[in-house]
Amino acid sequence: MSFLEQFPGKESLLKTYDEVSKGFPMKINNHIHTPYSFSAFQSVTEAVRKAVAEEVRILGINDFYVTDGYGEFMDKCIDHGLFPLFNIELIGISKEDQEAGIRVNDPSNPGRTYISGKGLAFPGVLPKHQEEKLQSVVEESNKQVSKMVEHLNAWLDKQDVDISLSMNEIMDKQAMNLLRERHVAKMMRLKLEERSGNDLEFYELLKSIYGGKSSDKKREDIAGIEDELRSKLLKSGAPAFVPEDDKAFLPLEDIVEIIRDAGGIPTYPLLLDGAGGQITEFENGKEQLLEILDSRGFQSIEFIPLRNQLEKLKEYAEYFYDNGFIVSFGTEHNTTAMIPITVSCKDDVPLDEILMKISFNGAAYVAAHQYMVAREGNNYKPGTRDEMERLGQAIFQYYFDTYNPSFSSKSS
Repeated sequence: MSFLEQFPGKESLLKTYDEVSKGFPMKINNHIHTPYSFSAFQSVTEAVRKAVAEEVRILGINDFYVTDGYGEFMDKCIDHGLFPLFNIELIGISKEDQEAGIRVNDPSNPGRTYISGKGLAFPGVLPKHQEEKLQSVVEESNKQVSKMVEHLNAWLDKQDVDISLSMNEIMDKQAMNLLRERHVAKMMRLKLEERSGNDLEFYELLKSIYGGKSSDKKREDIAGIEDELRSKLLKSGAPAFVPEDDKAFLPLEDIVEIIRDAGGIPTYPLLLDGAGGQITEFENGKEQLLEILDSRGFQSIEFIPLRNQLEKLKEYAEYFYDNGFIVSFGTEHNTTAMIPITVSCKDDVPLDEILMKISFNGAAYVAAHQYMVAREGNNYKPGTRDEMERLGQAIFQYYFDTYNPSFSSKSS
């Protein structure tokens, strides 16, 4: 049973909603990855405690392909007085954009498209045939990583480097059910550290691993070292590169259908100026982008603002919100780098008051959606966006006043 089923009815929530003392908007992060896919956090508990320490009150799990972490995430959020949002991230292919050479929100691969689902039902409601589709994608990803490990071990042997990796060890120590390229890079860095006493030994071994090429990263830059390992060993043109099979990517239409069947809201993540300041062909021009997303069935978007200049983020976020879209913000935490869990723009520029309100309203809509799906199922009839936002705000007020009065809306 969802914890939301224990809440009062909709009319009761709205009747007791106190707009004057609500103390909103709250700090929100609606997109973090956990160790169930790959994460900067060593555990779900670490992520939740970091959110509490930074007074982020509403937190959204957003792992790749899997919902395995939902139960633990919900329990830890409730234990610490945070409101949990249940999301997922998938990668698909738009054949139309791929054939036209149009980059969507992956700056290196035309047609490849990241899609999030916001507010999935928990406990899950995904039909078996859709679960099988997701599981097949996970299996393809794991096969690709397994081949990478084989190629990497052969390369290391060729370079006379006394390091080898095993799938079992990576799975046991770094991964859950889903294996990704980042797990290989992390395990490689850990093995490198184990065999290096001082910096000289570290860089000499790293040079051997790179086939005689030197590293330009500082040893303490953990995320930088792992990115370099991926670039020099695992990416296209590198010795352990394994191309992704087309079976690892579902058509966008299938992804949207899976998200809806899982009770979620299909959400398009905007890259914007996150690729070296250049905006992709697909995203260039907010008016055109809105029309395309609307035609493809999207009424929800999200941003990872730390990639974006404040001015560009405001331009797009405010435009889409003013045109009826649900807008979310998050940090990902999808590398080893431990950045703040508080959402901010590039160069640590904080969100302004307008963006904070848009972020809060987006989270409120997702919370209302989760509540309605839990109580009435996937086919409930949503109200207007304003009505859903108000219901979500009432849900937040009830939640914080009930589950954590010391962290409640009225004490803000």
